[in-house]
Amino acid sequence: MTRDEAMVLIGRALSKVTGKDRSFGPETDLIEEEILDSLDGMVFAMEIEKASTLKFPEDVDLVEEGYFKVDKLLALLAD
Repeated sequence: MTRDEAMVLIGRALSKVTGKDRSFGPETDLIEEEILDSLDGMVFAMEIEKASTLKFPEDVDLVEEGYFKVDKLLALLAD
C-alpha cells in the first residue's frame, strides 16, 4: 500500500468512527488533538485492522506507544 492509499484508509476509518470527515495530516496525533478519545481509538484500531493487514499488539498501550500518530500509522501501513 502506498502512503497515499494509507492516508485514504486512515481517513475512511476516522469518518466511520467519528461520523464526520476530519482534517488531518502526517503530523497529526489523533488522541492528543482530541480527534479520537480512548474508546474511539480502540474502535479506530479495529477498523484499521479490518481494512488492512496491520495487527496492533495486544500487550502494549497503543496511546503510550504512539500508534495514534498518523506518521507512525503511515510507516506501518505503507510498503
